[in-house]
Amino acid sequence: MSKTLLLVDGNALIYRAYHAFPKELTTKAGDPIGAVYGFTRILLSTISDLKPEQVAVSFDIRGGTFRHAQFANYKANRESMPEDLAAQMDTAHKVVEHLELPIYAVQGYEADDCIATIARQATESDPEQKVIVLSGDMDLLQMVNDRVTVLRPASPPKVPTFFTPEKVREQYGFGPDMVPDYKGLRGDTSDNIPGVPGIGEVTATKLLALYPGLDLLYAALAKEETPEGMSASIAKKLRDNEALARECKDLATVLYDAPVQYKAEDCALSLAEPEKLVKLFHELGFKSLMQYLPTSHKALASVTDIFGESVEEEKKDEKPAELVPESESEKNDTLLAPILRDMEEYGVLIDRPYLRALQDELGEEIISLREQLHILAGQEFNPDSPSQVGTILYEVLHLPTEHVRKGKTGYTTDASTLQDFAPNYPIAAKLLEYRELTKLQSTYVLPLQEIADQNDRLHTSYSPDAASGRISSRNPNLQNIPSKTETGRRIRQAFIAPPGTPLVGADYAQMELRVAAHLSGDENLCRVFAEGRDVHTETAEKMGVDRRVAKMINFSILYGKGAYGFSQDLGVTMAEAKAYIAQYFATYPKLREYLDNVVRIGREKGYVETMFGKRRPLPDLTSSNAMRRAAAEREAFNHPIQGSQADILKRAMINLSAALPKKFKMILTVHDELILEVPEGREEEAGKLIKQYMESAVTLSVPVVASVKQGKNWAGMEATN
Repeated sequence: MSKTLLLVDGNALIYRAYHAFPKELTTKAGDPIGAVYGFTRILLSTISDLKPEQVAVSFDIRGGTFRHAQFANYKANRESMPEDLAAQMDTAHKVVEHLELPIYAVQGYEADDCIATIARQATESDPEQKVIVLSGDMDLLQMVNDRVTVLRPASPPKVPTFFTPEKVREQYGFGPDMVPDYKGLRGDTSDNIPGVPGIGEVTATKLLALYPGLDLLYAALAKEETPEGMSASIAKKLRDNEALARECKDLATVLYDAPVQYKAEDCALSLAEPEKLVKLFHELGFKSLMQYLPTSHKALASVTDIFGESVEEEKKDEKPAELVPESESEKNDTLLAPILRDMEEYGVLIDRPYLRALQDELGEEIISLREQLHILAGQEFNPDSPSQVGTILYEVLHLPTEHVRKGKTGYTTDASTLQDFAPNYPIAAKLLEYRELTKLQSTYVLPLQEIADQNDRLHTSYSPDAASGRISSRNPNLQNIPSKTETGRRIRQAFIAPPGTPLVGADYAQMELRVAAHLSGDENLCRVFAEGRDVHTETAEKMGVDRRVAKMINFSILYGKGAYGFSQDLGVTMAEAKAYIAQYFATYPKLREYLDNVVRIGREKGYVETMFGKRRPLPDLTSSNAMRRAAAEREAFNHPIQGSQADILKRAMINLSAALPKKFKMILTVHDELILEVPEGREEEAGKLIKQYMESAVTLSVPVVASVKQGKNWAGMEATN
């Protein structure tokens, strides 16, 4: 009778849980616990479903491995672990320890190596032993054989995938043993394994179908100038990079002889001291997870008995169990997670040749700006050095310092200070321009070329921001690419549509102000939207200012800016700023009442929340520190409006995703904008779909309007309605 050993890739599982489960989940003490909750839930539900006789977990250990010594840039492009996830790792280890499961981890080796070694030792020690590896890491597919299966977990509505040798071949076009060879050719951006330059996914798969492995491939290249199935240019790339291809294959190959030792008795699924697990789950608020414990095991059944009364009460209680998503906002995040993962995996096409040309152009502009700065300063200096900039501004040019903040190293040269100086001092304006160009060059123009994959597709990482709820992106952060500046538009032009697949998108029209009108019920503000008029023009006419000023005022109110912020933004005196604020709230009186009420309720409850129940704790609303209290009040003004707008977009994405034809791909979301790749000739159909689902995502007391646009690149998308 066969026995099953479940080997768990701990790091892969907790990362998946971190992205799939709401980050707002906390313990009673307020510590983040969402990733551990998801990790524990997936682990226990998998054990419950598969009923393995043995279970073990492997984690990576911080610090370099032998691969880092072999290849200095191995995993160099990876961002550091998010702080709120790093804070949960010890708790994840503690959960595994209290489940009395062995943890295999060795300094200098990766979890993959430990898993591969244990799997081989287990199958060699017992001819009846079966192994299931729980992981989403493609590297581990190379282990798959007739007795080792990889189980890739999935978030609903998708189902987990069991990778047998046949499934690997079906999905990738080659067998498990070819995974390292594939990565030797194509590379692996997640691990910063370069592969052969110019060899992408399709070419690598095609080559391995003809020549199963690098040895056979390079043997063919040794015999013929241009072997069957490859062009002369591909043959040259392969010859020129043989050493690199073999090195990359080595990096992607798991070890089967890591210094770990499998013992069946250590992995046996049993609980000698179930009361410790009970206590830990009580502390973490994981009572609802007891339902996943496999009761076929006597020790685990005893734990369920201990929890029996609590579990029965939870079943009878109408309220959801602790840590199960309760609010509409949390449900949105759970449903959105697999959609965001699909967007990440599919990616967006980048125009690398254009970026290389832009890199050169910006480089020349930066050199020119440095020369102009030297002329304005009357001497050479390093504009990248804050101390040297301070010396030039305050000691050489003697700019006034009455209102300039002074720190330990001297008077500040930060952006807000330079903006104050810019109207009267050309060197300050040039410094701002120089900083913008150098930042965009180093943050986007250069990295975009590095982190795009072999097929020139960029795979950013999306997740709802824990505080605001808005969908944020990282590596790179697309939200920070300016949409209004010329340089920002030039960078956005690098995000392109593939041939025959134009971009179609939409963004909400003044959604935050529409939400503010709905929440406040202000008749004047609601009437503007109900009658289809432009709110900024309307505000400008009522206040006797131009539209630009009115737009700044409209949004600044939502961001909770006071008189000082207004005076800085508008370049007016404090008295004038206060007059503007008074005039604005006289125009929209119920908006003032609403914002005051939000702060009052926030002080009483300790938090504010959105239309969809996303809470933001704001204990500083009652702080005795005036600055902290003012900052909390600004957050209180903004969160219900901005957070509601974020959930509306999430709802639209969830509903639209379910309705999209298979060939329509959601590829980008930034702020309140959503962009798709669609087949040529179906732009109108896509525009109608995206407009329909964005506008129907919520019913407000004012119309919800989405503006559709299309084009061949992100910057060049033009309105179609």
